[in-house]
Amino acid sequence: MRGVDMKAYITRFQKSHLLAFCLFALMSLAMLTACGSEKATQPYDVTYNGKTYTVDQVQQTITVDGEVCHYEIESRGSIVNFHVTYPDGSIYWWQEDQYGGMGGWNYGYDPERYVSGETLWEVLELDHSVERSASGKYVAPGLLLILLGVVNAAFPRAMWYLSYGWRFKNAEPSDAALLVGRAGGAVVAVAGVICLFL
Repeated sequence: MRGVDMKAYITRFQKSHLLAFCLFALMSLAMLTACGSEKATQPYDVTYNGKTYTVDQVQQTITVDGEVCHYEIESRGSIVNFHVTYPDGSIYWWQEDQYGGMGGWNYGYDPERYVSGETLWEVLELDHSVERSASGKYVAPGLLLILLGVVNAAFPRAMWYLSYGWRFKNAEPSDAALLVGRAGGAVVAVAGVICLFL
């Protein structure tokens, strides 16, 4: 009767379980990201100072008194930029951070003809579900980097076998290779955490 090579058996067992864990984690990550990035697809109404404003987040429009204004909101860290383009092509902009804000407009902007940019900004600020286009755009890559980094730091030997060990018969990783694997995993996980806040 032939003997069983326990080392090879355990290595195959570790590889198959690590692969199953990685696939499960990636599917869970995809589901969490899909749930977290859900955004309103239907236009909705906001009543402010006796007027009804219809906000469409998909088209990025605000309709009031039959006039359609296009808007864009962009976040970079603590700075928020808001731009409105009116039906006649005039533009109002506003930039805000934790210390205050400032705004302006181009030639042709007339707050008497259309609803003022300040009012449209206040309407959008009333509804906290309004997405800021750049806010959180690196959440999915950040979570993926964290997952890969943690797996690499926690299981450097298994990750070495998945990357290099399968190419050689009876190969073992050196202590330096395991240390580099752990350190690399930690760096990747930290980079993922940083991505969550961009």
